[in-house]
Amino acid sequence: MDSEFYIREMQVEDLNDAMRLKSEEGWNQTRFDWELFLTNNPDLCLVVIADDKVVGTVCSFSYKGKLAWIGMMLVDRMYRRKGISKKLMREVIQRLGTNQTIKLDATPAGQMVYEQLGFVKEYSLFRWVRPQGKSQIWGFPTEEVLKIEEEDFEAILSYDKKVFGADREEVLQQLFANFPNGAFMVKRDQEIEGFMFCRPGSKFLQFGPLVATNDKVAQVLISKALAHFYDRDLVLDLAEHHANLNPWLEKCGFSKQRELIRMFIPPNAAKGTVENYYLITGPELG
Repeated sequence: MDSEFYIREMQVEDLNDAMRLKSEEGWNQTRFDWELFLTNNPDLCLVVIADDKVVGTVCSFSYKGKLAWIGMMLVDRMYRRKGISKKLMREVIQRLGTNQTIKLDATPAGQMVYEQLGFVKEYSLFRWVRPQGKSQIWGFPTEEVLKIEEEDFEAILSYDKKVFGADREEVLQQLFANFPNGAFMVKRDQEIEGFMFCRPGSKFLQFGPLVATNDKVAQVLISKALAHFYDRDLVLDLAEHHANLNPWLEKCGFSKQRELIRMFIPPNAAKGTVENYYLITGPELG
């Protein structure tokens, strides 16, 4: 007989179970990532309870009401094919009704499920990984790269809002506070030409988000991060429209792993300028 289940809002006490579910899937998130959602959008963090335990999760981050991002969709393997993921999605979408646009990054396996809920494809992303200790010889000169300081944030946020399509001040500020040594920028004539944040994960250090005016600025920023963190396992998610960087990433020691599909429920009121968006923050945050 199938277990009965119900949905409720996530509590701090649920984070150990949430971490268990993500570890079973081999995901890279840390407790910090869950807390980022729970602190900023507690009403958009949901769990499914069955047999007196957490068997599913979903979280969403609302970027000041213009754009909401859905992520952290997990269902215990013993409780799949019971309609749990669809019920979670319908509940969180209903809660996001006042947001102009809803997006997510899907795996190919999940794409059909999300299409049934009204999502359509925007573009693809590809995950790249790099084991620690690989050669750095293909890097670019990085003398022009600066460390981001608190006083740089106003200019960075202004640039990012145009590219991302929404104001994600809370996320960028908390990424910086959590790992300031992984925050870099390129500035010319007092104008921001690109910036990049890094985020520690349970398996990899994630490069991204990375926003830049052109390929060279993006490569310089990645090179700077490589010079700092070559001794760590690395991961990045590159937008498909920057596939011309693929050969260079391979020379830097990265290998392509899998596709992600960026999707949205029409209309797309947060298009941004995708040609300047190179590396995403992660599938759960956009």
